[in-house]
Amino acid sequence: MKRQYAEIQNSEKEQLNMAKAQEDSREQSQNIPLQQQWGGEVVKRKAINDRVGKTTCEIQENRSKKQAATAAKLPDCQGKEGGDTLSLLQEELADVQRKLSAYETRMGLNIRPLSDLMKEKMNLQKEVYGLRDKLRESEDRCVWSKRQIHRLKSVWESRQPVEQDFYMRLYNLMRWVLGMVWGWQLE
Repeated sequence: MKRQYAEIQNSEKEQLNMAKAQEDSREQSQNIPLQQQWGGEVVKRKAINDRVGKTTCEIQENRSKKQAATAAKLPDCQGKEGGDTLSLLQEELADVQRKLSAYETRMGLNIRPLSDLMKEKMNLQKEVYGLRDKLRESEDRCVWSKRQIHRLKSVWESRQPVEQDFYMRLYNLMRWVLGMVWGWQLE
């Protein structure tokens, strides 16, 4: 608003300067001695000067109209009008929000503020990260348990021939002892 007001003032100053320059040139042309003016040139200059005078008056009237219109548009922020303008803008904003909510309910829309959507997105991302962590932990446990099973299986397989050998030796020893004591053999 201030920039527009400054631009209007600058353009009005330029127009006023041009009008003054035209008036000065008209006065200078009227001060020319009649010996230097000949033929229809004097009549043409008089007509031009009359037009310049009319346009100068029109420029000044237009300038005063523009200033009045600009003053009406620009709020006085320090005075009472500034507060009135602010309250009018707040009322317009409230009216627009009411119309928007009425439109939303009429159309069956559920439009939420962006901040709520961003909070919900962050919460969902936290849940996703939590689920990813749980999945990694379960995968790690699964891998660990597979390793444990494989280790135990390898240990069992490595011990099994020893135990089989132990039981075979025990069996053979008992067979030999019973055979010696009672004279019969186990099959």
